[in-house]
Amino acid sequence: MAIKASEVARRIGVKTGTLGKWRRQGKGPKGWYALSATVVVYPETEVQSFLREQRAALDRRDRPAVPTVTPEGPKQ
Repeated sequence: MAIKASEVARRIGVKTGTLGKWRRQGKGPKGWYALSATVVVYPETEVQSFLREQRAALDRRDRPAVPTVTPEGPKQ
């Protein structure tokens, strides 16, 4: 199933102009295609994959660093 760029932008939380910029830069959800000069759509699976990747990156960033503990004490 294909989703219009306006809906993709809403789901991701960016403006449609940002999606356009990302397309030119090779960023954002992959697999998009233009139905006309003004209508761009994205595969649902690619949008879901992009959102999962973004959430995983946020989870990794927000996880506190756990120091390694040895008999000598924690290493920094």
